Parts: sequence; structure tokens; C-alpha cells
Amino acid sequence: MENGDPNRLWQDSVHALGERSNYKRIWNDQAAHPEVAKLAVAGYREEAGFEATAADTIATLRATTGISPYDIALEIGCGVGRVGKHLATQCYHWIGTDISGEMLRHASQRLQGLSNVTLLELHTVGLSEIYSGTMDLVYCTIVFMHLFEWDRYRYVQEMARVLRPGGRCYFDNIPLDSAHGWQVFSEGAAYPIHRRPAHMSMSSSREEFRSYLTHAGFEDIRIHDLPSGLIAGTGRKPY
Repeated sequence: MENGDPNRLWQDSVHALGERSNYKRIWNDQAAHPEVAKLAVAGYREEAGFEATAADTIATLRATTGISPYDIALEIGCGVGRVGKHLATQCYHWIGTDISGEMLRHASQRLQGLSNVTLLELHTVGLSEIYSGTMDLVYCTIVFMHLFEWDRYRYVQEMARVLRPGGRCYFDNIPLDSAHGWQVFSEGAAYPIHRRPAHMSMSSSREEFRSYLTHAGFEDIRIHDLPSGLIAGTGRKPY
């Protein structure tokens, strides 16, 4: 057995799993430099790509949940403000939350000049900083792939809590049953547990998304196959 010490391997594995849950440290490290932060949240640094994918995300939200000029919209894991820069011009107020204060520092530069924007650092998994029943739209894009399943569900529960009756939610991820999703899964599985990078992506299934929405109490539950190759879950909080 590697290193000849099963106890050491077990300890290293437990440590690696604990590090995977230390989202604040992981993403503060990834956001040390603005260009590295952009690469970490989107896979590239070019501003044209940021603009194009932000437009795609907003088009997806408009098609799946709707966007109203009267909406108070909240993004979970807003990163450097890729989507918020544009969505803020289409809703009443936009709130960007992230567990990484460093990401939000870059976002504040990106969103300068927008008067209807609030940035809020989350101290842990969840939205305890947000009052219940105050949001019209809560969405989370390109984030669930970095979270353990129970943390994904925690955010869906929190979406239900902070939404007003009739409010809408959206979240997405790479589908496990796609070629890309299986590649992501296989690459992660190939690593020894104690050597897996803490920010490595993980895929989801349609059944997983439907279960989150059902158990969190949403209605009008839908699972969408997106042109981008992602799957998305949407729901509405009952009146």
C-alpha cells in the first residue's frame, strides 16, 4: 500500500475531504489575482467571453424563470460579477453573494457605477445573512459542480426560505449522463482520495435536482436540458 501506512492514508483522506468543504479558503486562494479569479469562475480570462456567457445565462434565466424589472434578484456564488453586471440593468435590485471575500473584492470593481447592486459575503454554506421571504428570484450558476451534494441541497433549502411566495429559483450543473459529465466524474474517480484537488468539479443527475426541489417544498418543478450542455432545476415557492 502507498506509503506503507494505512492509518496515514486514512488521515490524509479525511483531511482532503475536509479541505474540499473549506469553500472560503479554496475560493479566496483562487481569487488572489483578478485574472486568475476570472479563469477560476469561468475557465477563461477574455472579457469578450465573459460578456457572451453572461448574456447566455441571462437568456437562460429569462426562458426558465422569467426576469421582471420589479424583481429583487439574488445570485449565490456570484464570483467576480460576470452575470450581475448585466442582470442588474434588467431588475429592480441585484444582490451578489459569495463565500469568498476576495471574489467580491473583484466584483466591486467590475460593478462600479451600478446603483442597484449589493455585494454580501457569506460566512458559511447557506444564506443566513438574508431575511426570509424577501427575494423574487434566486439563482446559482456554475457553482453546484464545486459543492458536495448536502451543501447543494442546503442552498436549495435556503432558496425556499428567502424567496417570497411565488418567487422562483434556478440552479445548474454538468449532467452525469452526458459524455462531458462522465469525463468529469471519471477524472475525479481516478485520483486517490487524499490527492483530489479541492476545487475539482463534480456532476449531478436530473433525479438529484428533482429531489432537492421536491424536498425543499417547491412547486412547478422542472428540469431543463440547456443548449450549453448543462442541466438546470427550477421551481416556484408556493403562495
